[in-house]
Amino acid sequence: MSEKVVLPKFDLPGQGPHWTVKALIAGGAVLVLSMVVLGGVMLHKHSVEVAAEEKAKADAAAKVAEAQAAADAAKAKAAEAKAKLEAAKIAAAAAKKSGASPAKAASTDTATVAAEDSHKKSSSHHHSHASSSSSSHGKAIAKTGGESPKAAAATKKKNDDAIDKLLAQFK
Repeated sequence: MSEKVVLPKFDLPGQGPHWTVKALIAGGAVLVLSMVVLGGVMLHKHSVEVAAEEKAKADAAAKVAEAQAAADAAKAKAAEAKAKLEAAKIAAAAAKKSGASPAKAASTDTATVAAEDSHKKSSSHHHSHASSSSSSHGKAIAKTGGESPKAAAATKKKNDDAIDKLLAQFK
């Protein structure tokens, strides 16, 4: 009995997995593949949404910065107009001391201030809405001969309201 017995290999028709088991394995593979594809699509969509949100935040920040710059420019124009008005008042006072009629001197100085404003407005290349409205406000101040504290507060309130409205749009 020292000799080993080698049996022949036979392929019998019923030895492999049943066809239903093969169908289940194929269905499971299709299910796993479809889940991987769906997960990839969802990940891509999420990354696009995040990028859109970041872009919207950046656009909002840019608009706020632009509005702030316009408001600062308007304040600078108002300060310039106020300085011109003060210069006109000083010139009127000097004319009054020198004996000239103060009304004539004031109207001449006001006309000079208005002419300088219109020259700057026509020579300027870029105007925002806020800066052009402050320029016309400066002319109105020069023509009336003075700015009351109530008018200054109303102008400041108006500028603040415009900024608040712009910020409210992005909330």
